[in-house]
Amino acid sequence: MRAQDDCREAELGRDPEETRQPVDMFMVDQLKRRWPVDWTKLHIYFVPDSAEIKPLVDAYRGIIDDVEFVSPQPDEWLHATLMVVDGIAARDVPGPQRAELVERLQRAAAEVPSFEVTCGPAVAGRSSIALDLVPDRDFTELRNRVTTAAGEIFGPEAVRYQNGRPHITLAYARGKGDSGPLQTRLRNATDRRAPLTVNNIRLVDVLVDFENLQFRWEELAVLSLHN
Repeated sequence: MRAQDDCREAELGRDPEETRQPVDMFMVDQLKRRWPVDWTKLHIYFVPDSAEIKPLVDAYRGIIDDVEFVSPQPDEWLHATLMVVDGIAARDVPGPQRAELVERLQRAAAEVPSFEVTCGPAVAGRSSIALDLVPDRDFTELRNRVTTAAGEIFGPEAVRYQNGRPHITLAYARGKGDSGPLQTRLRNATDRRAPLTVNNIRLVDVLVDFENLQFRWEELAVLSLHN
């Protein structure tokens, strides 16, 4: 029976293995374990220029908005995470310590020349739909430098969180589903890619909206790379 199903998928132009990829709320479950509901947390984000990324995002929006088991991230909150400060709520970081953090982060960012990454394609994974950012060498170097700078203040345990290869999440899973057919639709939606300029990053105070599965933030500082 499986062989017949695989032949049917091949006739439809789909990879048989794409039909058997479960989607679940693993990421959300993990997030709830490490994020008290009344906390906001300090993060370092790369926030893309809307003019650069919007045409690519628009190519996928119609598909994502039609999927019942994911929650789209609004355009104004799209970001790539470089670092998270765990173990302390943002409100509990004293003003002088926050000022020292900004100073150290700015020095670290200024050591890295501005660079460009290619954004896309969209990939449906276990708990999200995300846009890849490649190549990741410069992004990883920037992430390592700001993580080291923050770790000098909060300690290495507070900044050890890693979220994999650089990416910008378009939607988070809010229920169970199958990423296979979804990935086929995403792949067929566009061959567009978006060059993104990374010339600054942002220290932000992040709130998680667990009901809508969205990340929102207050911007605290813009940190310029070497230009």
